[in-house]
Amino acid sequence: MRSKSREVIIGAMVLLLVSIAAGVAVAQSTTYAGVTFPLGDLSFADRVISYVAASCVDRPYADASAALGPPDCRGNSCNGCAGCDPCAVALGFRLSEIDNRGYLVLEFTDNVLRNVAGDDLFVYITNNKACRVEISTDGSNYILVGEVTGYPAKIDIAPFVSPDQKFRFVRLSDVPADEGKSRCPGPSIDAVGAMGDPVATQERGTAFGSLELLPAGSLALSVGSAPQNLLIILDTSSSMSEPFEGSTKIAVAKQVLSDLIGDLPDGMDVGLRIFGGCENSQLLLPIATLDRTALHARITAIKTGGPTPIAYTLEQAKNDFANIPDKKLILLVSDGQETCHGKPVQAAKDLLAAGYDLRIDVVGFDVAGQDGTADKLRQIADATHGTYYAAQSSQQLRTALQSIITVRYQVFDSTGKKVFDGVLGETGPQLPPGSYRVVLLSNPPLVLENVVVQSGETTKIQVTRTENGYKADHK
Repeated sequence: MRSKSREVIIGAMVLLLVSIAAGVAVAQSTTYAGVTFPLGDLSFADRVISYVAASCVDRPYADASAALGPPDCRGNSCNGCAGCDPCAVALGFRLSEIDNRGYLVLEFTDNVLRNVAGDDLFVYITNNKACRVEISTDGSNYILVGEVTGYPAKIDIAPFVSPDQKFRFVRLSDVPADEGKSRCPGPSIDAVGAMGDPVATQERGTAFGSLELLPAGSLALSVGSAPQNLLIILDTSSSMSEPFEGSTKIAVAKQVLSDLIGDLPDGMDVGLRIFGGCENSQLLLPIATLDRTALHARITAIKTGGPTPIAYTLEQAKNDFANIPDKKLILLVSDGQETCHGKPVQAAKDLLAAGYDLRIDVVGFDVAGQDGTADKLRQIADATHGTYYAAQSSQQLRTALQSIITVRYQVFDSTGKKVFDGVLGETGPQLPPGSYRVVLLSNPPLVLENVVVQSGETTKIQVTRTENGYKADHK
């Protein structure tokens, strides 16, 4: 009898020890909105790494922690606009291409996402707005797994990953199609759940910290490669001599253009054309390998006068690009609409019809008070699948012009190993605590030594353009 009891007791002890060793593996399964999670509430994101709210997000819906843990919104009627519980965090949508794009980065600390049979990742979006979803193993390199909507939105990561990969980070961002077409602030995120494996307490490792490089005072810097052939077209009509921010529009535009030249990549082909006066448009510098000295000299000598012949200027640009291969970009800066009876939208379409691989980006400079001008300038950009930028201040003009280039930076650890390569203004990396060297690949390069990243905190570096390059402040 005694022997049998001893066996039972030993068996019970072994079972108890196995349970303790397994830790979270014995979690009780739970079901939310028709999805059963074998790991229960441990399946949901545990920590906010970073959150940037875009436009139109009211304070009650800007609490990123609302996306942590299991879903707690009632149904899917909450849209984050008014009259609902702030049970979700809103990402917001951009008012224009130079505004911030809303995004949220979450981390799983007691479980990991991996590819299982069926759907693997579930994003509980309360307001049926589309959401871009990316996943990462290290918080630095992300894999796009879809643009989804739903409560929950279901994602099978199998087409994008290998069977043995495990992911700790999810990045959610607003989708461009939502811009300017909704009164509600982009997708509202209630929770993010993952199918995968539990992580025992002793195996969870050190919490990562965050590093962000942000352009101080600007709305955003677009991400993308610089065009190979660029023609800058500047409005020099009479209205550009009007007072603006204690100076004149043309003086501000010339200064911002001069700053831009310092950031253009070496080897890029660049030209400069101006217009002022009907059938008066001058090619000040033909498209050729970037010559900063020549460009500065031409810009400094610019004077204003006459009406606004946009259509005629675009017609002349057809000759500017003759015999120049590869993709082409026209950056058109104007403070008004066509005033010489031309048809600029048709002129833009004619460039495409001529066989040019080309787009036109248009900056409407201080046109908000002019009836219909912004729409007419936007139509020029739309005709070539280009982008329209509204610039009502010198800083917004600077940001719009800088958006055609990328300013990259690199992060090195204490051993000198490169651990991240990113773009100024884009989401930064999640890094283990430590001291890092950050190199901004500007002209000239800017090097920051001993940048400290602490566990669970975000180190922010504010980057500002100066006369001689860039300066940076970090804390």
